[in-house]
Order: sequence, then structure tokens, then C-alpha cells
Amino acid sequence: MTSISWFNGAWGEPSQQTLYELVSSYLKLSDLSTAVTETFYLANVLILSNHIDKAQELINALYKHRNEIAPATSASANGSTPVLEYFWQTHKDKLSRPIGEEQYESVLKFNSLTLDGYLAREQWGQYRECCRADWMPKHLSIAEPEDPHIWRETDNPAILAMCSRLLAKEGSQGMFPPHERMREALAAAMKLYAQPQAPIEEGVDYMSTQAWESRHSFLLYRRLAIELAIRVGELDMASEILSMALRLDGFGRSSGASLQDFLFVPGIYDVLPLLAKGGKESNPFFIEEQDADTLVKDIISAVDLRVTKGQQLPLTPREAGWEELLDRLAEGAWRVNTREYKGMGLDYPEEILFPPATEAEIEAVEKDHGELPADFKDMVRIANGYRGGWHFLDGGMTGIQDIAPSDFPLEHVEDHFYSRGLKEIDGDYSGYVLQIEPASECDGFLHFIIPPAMWKANGEESVKDGEYQYGRYASWSGLTSWNSVRDSIVEKVEYIEQMIKDGERADDDYESDG
Repeated sequence: MTSISWFNGAWGEPSQQTLYELVSSYLKLSDLSTAVTETFYLANVLILSNHIDKAQELINALYKHRNEIAPATSASANGSTPVLEYFWQTHKDKLSRPIGEEQYESVLKFNSLTLDGYLAREQWGQYRECCRADWMPKHLSIAEPEDPHIWRETDNPAILAMCSRLLAKEGSQGMFPPHERMREALAAAMKLYAQPQAPIEEGVDYMSTQAWESRHSFLLYRRLAIELAIRVGELDMASEILSMALRLDGFGRSSGASLQDFLFVPGIYDVLPLLAKGGKESNPFFIEEQDADTLVKDIISAVDLRVTKGQQLPLTPREAGWEELLDRLAEGAWRVNTREYKGMGLDYPEEILFPPATEAEIEAVEKDHGELPADFKDMVRIANGYRGGWHFLDGGMTGIQDIAPSDFPLEHVEDHFYSRGLKEIDGDYSGYVLQIEPASECDGFLHFIIPPAMWKANGEESVKDGEYQYGRYASWSGLTSWNSVRDSIVEKVEYIEQMIKDGERADDDYESDG
């Protein structure tokens, strides 16, 4: 399974979700409510990335199987949200609602509203909330200006924000200020946003400390400025403000807006195509089209498998295919050794695995050093090595990236291999051992392969074609060997998953240089 991750804000706190984890949740967990909730959030991230059709395809799959994959009380799977309703309303010419409007019948009847009217009322309520300025004098120790046009004469961030809010404010239900006033409110907002603003700091609680006063996005919600820009026809400016919000603020406490808040802004679907042109530079949460295709296909396949075959018991590491085995290695390694990996500059589990080797790269190595083990080639076609730590995973290994004849002669450790099939001879063995470099700074680990041809030529008659030996050595710990690279990784995954089960960590004693 391809290692793809994306931003997951389904539970309020920002985190990264991976395709492997989400698919595993659908297949292995008895309660799927968490997986369903996180999939709906992913659909919103796809929408933000302007993958409209892919988001709808994913949403349709969830609603199609809602009775099988979510409890009857789950609002996310058995009902909808105003954000989804606005999504369908905006694209009603090409997208069909997967469920009826039954959940809105009572509120629509009570208020004598159509569904469109109900959504417009909810959106206006969001707009009105953004325009509130009554809290600012008390919390910011500033007086409300008698003339909101004074913004032209000041650089004070709080005054600029208050003036913009006051200019944008309209008291009558469902009404908005004249375009001229909205343009002025937008100009005041852009004067505020033009001032330097550092990105949010990890670990700072912007709700419980005075730090929130320094955030432009708190003083003046960027979603208000986005809506003002849309209403006066400045779509490029709206895209610029949205990009600023995503790059500098993210979602939630630091920005005054959730992902759903942004997607509920009237006219936002005219802005998303412009934002998508900039890819990750404009939207750090952007999902590439190829990744979106893979995500939707694999998640729907997992949902279909769960519905048709039921809960799947996980394969043992030895039974798992290479892709699953390496995914489990990376996911597990990250869970038990997060601090050390972060100290190395890694941010996500999939970064533990190196990108695949190409067939041309494999052929070039074999041209220089002879045929490589079949399972080793299978591994590097998926991940050309993996990162470890100072001791963790023996420093990792670099696949065929740095593979060369070793200066470490087999004769120095021949006693170790007699029981594994090596002949006892006088003199030197034919051929040479291949050394693989560790992937991380480590405590002197060496990784090596006794290639199939060398192992066959120097082995007992019991040694079969294609068999070989893989080992790792450190002067302080000695030699450990396996009959294959795969056997070594299976053993590592078994060990890591047992650590997780026992609540143990590998990085308890890790101390960052920082």
C-alpha cells in the first residue's frame, strides 16, 4: 500500500493520518465510527484541494454503506451537515445528494424556509459572528472608534481589526453592507494582514494565553475578509487571503476558523480552483491529484471489503506482503521511537522509508556485483531502505543506495556461519561480501549480504540456489544473521508490535541535542 498521509483535524488537535492506518481501521476495528469520522474529514481536505469529484465519490461510498459501517446514532454517517449541504447545493448540476432532506424537515417547516434559505441563514449567522466587535474594548483595552474610517490613519492592529469589523457589520437579518463599505472593510483588513505575522508556534495555547492578541486571524477572522473579497468580486484576493490563513494559521484555535468554517463561506467554490493552482505552496494541506486517486480507491476498497467480508484479523508479519510489512515497520517504528525520529528532522512515519529503487538502478548494481537476492530486490522496489536510530533498528539500512564490496572478510566470522551451511575450508572463500551502509548516524553498525552466488559456491551441498545470508555487526554487540533480509524485517516488526502491545518505547532515554 502506498504511504500517503494528510492533515487530520477531526478531533480538534492537528495530527497526520496515513492511508495505511485508516484502511487498517476499516478492516480490523470492531467500531468503525472513528474511521468514518476521519474519512468525512478527509473528504473536506479533498474539497479544499479542489478534488470535488473525488470527495463526492468518497462521500457516496460512506452513505451507501452507512448502515453497515456506522452505528444508527452516528450523525456523520446517517445525516449530513450544513457544510456538506452547501457542497451539494453548489454542485447540484453535476452531483447528486446521496441522502434525502428528511433531517431538515422539522426546522424548515417551523421556519417556513427552503433548504437553500436555511443554508443562507446559517451562513449569514457566521458572517454576523465575524463582525462582532463588542468584546474588543474589554479584552484589548481599547475604545471603540466613533468613526470606523479612522483605520486609514493608524497602524494599530486592534484598531484596524475593529474598524474592519464595524464597516462590514449589518444588523438586518440576511442583509449585507453596500459594496463600497465592504470594499473599505476589506481594505482595512488587508492593511492589517500586510503587517508581519509569524506562523503559529507548536505547543502554544492561543486560547489561554495572551499570545492570541498577537494573531491577526484572531483580531479579524480571515474568513470574514475572504467573504468580503468574494462579495466584491475580488476572487484572486480571496484566494490570497485563504492561502495566508492556511500557511500562517492553520485551523482551530490559532486561526479562529475550522476547515468546515472555510468551506461554508458563500462563494468559496469559486476560490478553490484558484487556490489549487499554487499546490502546496498556496495550501500546505493540498493533496496531489494522483494521491487523491489512490486514497479514494484504496479507502473505498477497504469499506467494500469490510461490508462484504466483515472484520479482518490482521496477518502476522510473516504472512504479510512486502508493502504491508514495510508500512507496519514504519508505522510501528514511529510510534515507539517518535522523539528520536523527530530529532533527526522527520515529521511523518512514511519518511522512515526511502523511495523505491528503479529497475535501472537495480540492474546497474547487479551488473557491478552480481545477482542480488530476490526478496531484497522485492523490498527495494517498494522502499530502498529504512531509517533507524543510534541503536534502534540497528541504525536502519540504505538498500542499494550505498552497496559495495565489504572490507570485512568472511573469514573473520566463519565460525558463526558453519551451523548455517558454510563449508569449513583452509584458506580464503571465493567471492566477496556486500556491505550496506546504515541509514542513520548509529553506534557502529555494519549491514552486509553474503550474495546467493557466493553462498552457493562456499556452502555445503544442502545450500540451495537463491539462498543467501544477511547480517548486521557491531564491535560492541557482535554478529546477528538471518536467512534473508525479509526474515530480519519480520523479526523487527514482531518486536516493535510487541513493544506497542506492552506500552513500551524505544526512545525513553533519547535526549535531543537541541
